[in-house]
Amino acid sequence: MKYSIRIFKNGQTSAPGPEMFYLSEWDRDYNLYTYFFQIKSGGKTILLDTGCGDTDIINKMLFKEFNGKISFDLPENERIESYIKKGEIIPEEVDYVVLSHLHHDHSSNVGLFKNAKVVLSKKGWLEYMKKERPYYYNDALFPTGPIKYIASLPAEKIILIDDEIELLPGLRIFYVGGHTPCCLAVEAMTQSGRVVMTSDVAFLKDNVKNNHPIGLFYNLWECFEAYKKINSIADILLTSHDPDILDKDFPSGIIK
Repeated sequence: MKYSIRIFKNGQTSAPGPEMFYLSEWDRDYNLYTYFFQIKSGGKTILLDTGCGDTDIINKMLFKEFNGKISFDLPENERIESYIKKGEIIPEEVDYVVLSHLHHDHSSNVGLFKNAKVVLSKKGWLEYMKKERPYYYNDALFPTGPIKYIASLPAEKIILIDDEIELLPGLRIFYVGGHTPCCLAVEAMTQSGRVVMTSDVAFLKDNVKNNHPIGLFYNLWECFEAYKKINSIADILLTSHDPDILDKDFPSGIIK
């Protein structure tokens, strides 16, 4: 099967250079977009991530940490509800929601897709459920709403990924970790080539291409292992925050 991919912009933010590139870019700030992706083929619809929720909550946290220098800006027309209202996403027709990880800007709206099976990392899910969970220390970064929704689902509607699976022909999901214990990447075959959506193991394409890890990691070794694997298979890279993806590479927002 060959897939088409629709790229949805879901607000923007900024971050200091060392968060983008480990121990580097000390005097630079980066503008970032937040994306989620709709993948379609053969009557099947897959949503990779569900975007931001209440940005007021995360912005309060960011204000305390960065004294107002960094915030999430989410215009009304870039909210997932706006795309749904315009008919660009039809919740009832989404067969699978793949959560690249459980951060607020990737998982917040999973509960909108009642018919979908939810796909997520088994390791990440089990780590969250532990009494001691140092990597999930903050309910603003890891909102409890999506967790409670997923936990309420019947077992047959949850798919937990150990290492990797072929979810559908030509659509592979594999564990990368690195940024959080729950990071998954998605590989989709398209007419344009093999597309890999990296999750936040890479914020920018140059993380992967230059083998330079992100600064916001929980496991540095997993970052390097992920880049090695992604570089070996990807014709096209889609990270979740690189503005060039829409501004330069795919201004139409569509990959076929």
